[in-house]
Amino acid sequence: MLPRERSQMNRLLEEKLPVAEVARRVGRCRQTVYNWLKRASASEDGSGPAVTQRQRKSKLDDYVGYIESRLERFDLPATTLLEELRGLGYTGGITILKGLVGRIKERHVRRLVDRFETEPGRQAQMDWASCGTIVHRGVRRRLSLFVLVLGYSRVIWAQFVVSERRPILMELLERAFRAIGGVPRELLVDNLKQVIATARSTEGPAVVQPGFADFADHWGFEVLACPPYWPRAKGKVERAIAYIKGSFLEGRSFIDLADLNAQLGVWLKQTANVRLHGTTRQRPTDRLGEDVAAMRPVCSTRPYPIAETVSRRADHDGWISYEGVSYSIDPTALGGRRGERVEVRVSTEGELRVHHQGRLVAVHRKRPSGSAPVDDPQHAALRRKLRQRPSCERPRGKGVHFEQRVPDAIVALLAEAPRVVERPLAHYEARS
Repeated sequence: MLPRERSQMNRLLEEKLPVAEVARRVGRCRQTVYNWLKRASASEDGSGPAVTQRQRKSKLDDYVGYIESRLERFDLPATTLLEELRGLGYTGGITILKGLVGRIKERHVRRLVDRFETEPGRQAQMDWASCGTIVHRGVRRRLSLFVLVLGYSRVIWAQFVVSERRPILMELLERAFRAIGGVPRELLVDNLKQVIATARSTEGPAVVQPGFADFADHWGFEVLACPPYWPRAKGKVERAIAYIKGSFLEGRSFIDLADLNAQLGVWLKQTANVRLHGTTRQRPTDRLGEDVAAMRPVCSTRPYPIAETVSRRADHDGWISYEGVSYSIDPTALGGRRGERVEVRVSTEGELRVHHQGRLVAVHRKRPSGSAPVDDPQHAALRRKLRQRPSCERPRGKGVHFEQRVPDAIVALLAEAPRVVERPLAHYEARS
């Protein structure tokens, strides 16, 4: 048995879990757990031979303190630590170093997880999960599962969607907060690109995306980013995702996305959140009241103005392109200039609004990628009217500005009136 498995087994047994549950989590049979218990009891009461190992000094003993201090602050790999230790005089190999680093990191992760284990209202964990594809509104789309788990009560809130964009994520969080009845003080996330701009590294802590940081300030929660490649740090939501995939989604039949989410809501209410939780030994709904009582209330918080804003260039005729679809805008607002920058804002309800220099120049319903051009009748009428005007009166783009310096003598000659010489007609007839 590996040292990692022995330490995990001891920890689970200290939590008074059943032998069958310990065996399932460790990945061993129950007899192995019974044998380990028998050996441990024999070593404690002296009734049987104790398992002893000859202790010898390790080459890492003199560097444990340094390794602990480095891993306390940064998530360094063993290869990086090996280079640092070589400079301090370490002569051992990387295998023994990897074992020590793994044990230290596991202890740090367990401390991060257990820190909020029993404190109501403190933390929630969230994550995405990919669930294959689905036909949505006539188009095959990727199906994603959003899951939020309260750290104390283990209440699960989940929703299936076909987009993982940041506006969708923020809308789902708002729905979850209002459905639960409160906002946790901390939100533990993975290094999601919609949330985290720069992952935590040796150079510094994680940096939250400005757009999501504003959303977090609006709702009053702090964003905690997991260290990279530490999935156990958010083990509650990881287990909830596996639970939903295996116990709800596997083998299920549904008509469309709305039907799937309706079935999920019923299942969460009647099954997932009323089951006897394996760790707390209580039903999540029975502990929800303590969670909500310690959270920030949501009734006094106005909805966050969620909208995705991107920049696009418009052509001289009043058209822009967004996600493979052309949309018309007011052609008179551009002054006939090609390449003018406009702001496109798309709400979660699918409304597309275009602004140019602070002025609203178009409002459309967002169409799926590949749809036909979307033309506002008023914009089409304005384009026809502009085309009917003489070319000299049509708005033109920006011209090229320059300055030519002409000598004064030439300017004087140009200013003089042209001299016309009168000749008799016989003069021209003689030349012919």
